[in-house]
Order: sequence, then structure tokens, then C-alpha cells
Amino acid sequence: MDTLAALGPYYTAVARWVFVFLAIFILIKSIKSLLQAKNPSEIWAYIGGPDGSSTPLKHWENVIGRASSADIVVNLNSVSRNHGTLVRDARGNWRYNDLQSKNGSYINGVRVKKSMPLKPGDVLTLGGANFTLIPVSLREKEENIQKRKQKSRPVSPWTSLIALTIFQLLTIIQFKVALGEDCPPSVPTSIVGLCAVMWIYFLVLRSFQRVAFEMETIAFFLSTLSLALTAVHTGNVMKQLICIILGVALFFLLCWFLRDLTRSKQIRMLILGVAVLLLLATLMFGTVHGGAKNWIEFAGMSIQPAELVKIAFIIAGAATLDELYERGNLTIFMIFSAFCMGCLALMSDFGTAAIFFVTFLVIAFLRSGDFSKLILIVGGVALAGMLVLSLKPHVRARFGTWGHVWDDPMGTGYQQTRAMSAISSGGLPGVGAGNGWFHTTAASDTDLVFGLLSEEWGLIIAILAIACIVTLGIFAVRSILAGRSAYYSIAACAATSLFIFQTVLNVFGSVDLLPFTGVTFPFISSGGTSMIVSWGLLAFLKAADTRQNASFAVQLDDRHKGGIAS
Repeated sequence: MDTLAALGPYYTAVARWVFVFLAIFILIKSIKSLLQAKNPSEIWAYIGGPDGSSTPLKHWENVIGRASSADIVVNLNSVSRNHGTLVRDARGNWRYNDLQSKNGSYINGVRVKKSMPLKPGDVLTLGGANFTLIPVSLREKEENIQKRKQKSRPVSPWTSLIALTIFQLLTIIQFKVALGEDCPPSVPTSIVGLCAVMWIYFLVLRSFQRVAFEMETIAFFLSTLSLALTAVHTGNVMKQLICIILGVALFFLLCWFLRDLTRSKQIRMLILGVAVLLLLATLMFGTVHGGAKNWIEFAGMSIQPAELVKIAFIIAGAATLDELYERGNLTIFMIFSAFCMGCLALMSDFGTAAIFFVTFLVIAFLRSGDFSKLILIVGGVALAGMLVLSLKPHVRARFGTWGHVWDDPMGTGYQQTRAMSAISSGGLPGVGAGNGWFHTTAASDTDLVFGLLSEEWGLIIAILAIACIVTLGIFAVRSILAGRSAYYSIAACAATSLFIFQTVLNVFGSVDLLPFTGVTFPFISSGGTSMIVSWGLLAFLKAADTRQNASFAVQLDDRHKGGIAS
């Protein structure tokens, strides 16, 4: 031990740069694979037109009409701009629904009054023109799959996994060096446990012929940093590991849940009911932390129900193409959104309320595409925000401190000025895990975690952590064009907008570029509920990944060699 203590400073001096290079290698490979990923559109069937042409159906949900934005454009004045929708389910069955068109729709001469099945060979009549559904042949299907495999092949994950494993093992040594005999056994045990969970996950998925693991590699890397920061600040590192395991389990559960859109829609109201009960329970039985009544404590444990409601909020907001044209469905989401933000306002949890609001705007725009209504909503919420500032003294105090933390560095600006000082003292490579001083500041591992991360792991790794979240968002937006269903596209974009905005509030709030709102950094901040929900939200992105054999949230047909997407 004396030898280890003597060599400690030399090890840290070298290791902190090794950590930087390993992090750059791990994340550049994952980020490059995600950004270079091509999501070639899948061809599910063809629609034969009256002129003998055939249009490929590249989505499960297709609008047929005269509008240029329609998936299947019919240049006939007798056809409405949005005449109807042609929708496929996970079992391969197609249904047609008329959108109150001016001349109606007919299947084999029978007027479509409600959603009706459309089988191969059936005649669909729109505005006097006849169309026919043509299935894709097995040979063409297999050829398309081979093309998709070639175009969407991700980077091999093994080198990234090995590099991340080395990163984790070096982290254990770093804590042994930094803390010496004071290093509790729970620190190496938890990091080894995370490493084991990571390898079991990858090996199990590889046994099912899955090939893309960039998102999970990013999440495991950020979770490793979370364990390291939790070990420094609270010592609750085993609890954090358990929450990571629970998060991975939730990730699996939600991916299974999202495999079947019918199941997702059927259980939606139940999830909304549970979310309502969670928020009401928080209002009635919650405890106050940091000025916000957003915690429930029982049996020696504490949770933040509002974090769990984030998943329900996205499930409620995502919608299939047919539902986009149903006002009732949108009304339910509007009421649920107002209820959530109203409850959060009563709890004085305005940071989370802001995150919900931005996510609501993203979902509302993706569902309607109407900027004018969103401007009115933003204006109304701005007025409500001004009212809150006049009624809530602690919120007004935070806004009053914004931009002036150095005016009172030992008072109202104490936390943020210390965070900025820690970021400065860490420099590019950091001072080494366990060697910093900022962990003695309240909330350094949660709301101010960017300061702790920058101090001990360096500004380079801290910026890479932000880049990880941004990359997930870019991938989600790019996946829209090849999305099977509007449900998956809306859910993925909503989840990443939540990730990005929450990260912005955490990072910019720490350095006084935005008001300090007290929200966590996804995957990194200490806190069980936040970690579990971060992994849960990742499932929405995984479900939107349509690359061949990339996502276990996408069903495969095992009857065909190579795993043909169903």
C-alpha cells in the first residue's frame, strides 16, 4: 500500500490523459457510427395506380391524397388533399380509413365508413380512380434486406467495449490510488458489477443476431461516470448500481412494449391513470427538497414521481398517423399536459415543468405542424411564468441571481461560483477521480454535476458527455424519414428533446448562463429515479432505429434466414 501511495501522483498524472484518450476513442466510434448510420427505407408493399404505375409503400402509415405532402400523391381534382390513410400493423395486415373525403372511398365497391381491411388484390376506389394493393414478393423482400444490411451496417462494437472495460478497470485503480485505505469495497465492486452487466447485455443481444449497440455504449459510458461521481460524493455507489440495473431492465421492458403498436395504444390510458395518481400522491404526501415538493419518501427510500411521469408523458403524446387526425386524442394529450405542468407548478418544481413544456411543444409541432398555435401557447405560458415569479419568492430569487452570481459569491451565488471555480481548476484532463474538492458542495453530484465532472474528469470528457446527448438527438431526427410509424418518430424526438433541454438546463445553470433550475444531467447525475428514467427514455430512441437487425425493439421474422424485419 505504501508503494501504491508513493506511485499515486505519477499514476494520476498519466491516467487522467489515458482516460481522455479512451473516452475520445469510445465515443468517437459510437458517435461516428450513429451519425454515419443510414436508415434505408423498407418497402412493405406497392399501391398500383389506374395508369398501371406502382408506388412503393415505405412506411407502415401512409396518407393518400392530392396534397404534395401526402405519401401517395394522386393528381386528380376528384381526390381530396388528404383523402385517406393506409396503415399496416405488426402482423402485416393493411387497413384503410377515409378522412371525410369529399367523394368518399370504396373497397371492392363498398363505401368505407370506418377503418376497413385492405387485402392484396382488393380494389380501392378514390374519386373514381381504382388502386390495388400489391404485396412484396419473398425474393424481393430478401434482396431488399441484403441491400439494407450493406447500407446500414454499424461499426463493430467490440473495440469500444474493450476500451470501455479498460476505462472502468483504470477507474478502480484510480480510486485505490486517490483514497488509499479509505477506498470502500463498494467502489470497485459496483464498477465491476456494471462491467458485468454491460458484457452480459451485449453477449445476450449478439446471440439474437443484433448488431448495433452505439446508444447502449454511450449510456454505459455515462453510467460509469455516474458511479465514479456518486462514489466521491455520497458513497451510495451500490444503490446507484442497483438503479442502473433497474434502468436497463426498464429499457428491456419498454423495448418489448414498443414492439407492438396495438399493445402500446391499448395500455396508454392505464399508463396515463398511473401518472395522474403519482402526481396527486406527490402533492398530498410529498416532501420538500430545495424548495420543491417533488419527493415521496417511504421505507427509508425516496423517489421523484415526476421523473417517472416523463415516460408516461411521451407515451401519451406519441400517436399513430390515424390518431393525428382525431381531435379527441389530441384533446386528451392537451388536458394531460396541462394537468402535469399545473401539478409541477404547485410543487414549485419549475425546472421539470420547463422540461415538460418544451417536450410538449416538440410533440405538438410534430403532430400538427402548426407554428401559429405554438406561438400562442408560448405567449400564454410566458404570462403564466411572470405570474409565478410574482407569487413564488424562491423562484424570483433564482431569477434575480441569474447573471449576478459573482456579486454575492458567499451568499446567493455560492454554489454556481464554486462550480465555475471547480471547472477552472480541473482544466482539460481533470485532477483525477477522488482528488477534487467540489464534492463538498451541496448538490455537486446532482444539479451541479457538470462542475464535479469537469473538475475530476476534465473539461474534455465533460464536453464529450454533452456531445453524446446531442448525438442521440441528431440520430433521432434523422430516423424520422425511415420511421415505420409516426408513433416511433414522435416518441424518439420527444425523448431526445427532453434529454437535450434537460442537459442544457443543468450545464448552463451550473455556469450561470441560464437560471439555476435544479435539474439533473441524464445518465450522469446521482439519483436513482433519474437514472432509471434515463434508461427508460433511451428505449424510445432504440425503437426508432430501423437499421437491419439493429434494434430488438423491432420485431424480426425468424422464419427467414438472417432475420427479416416483419
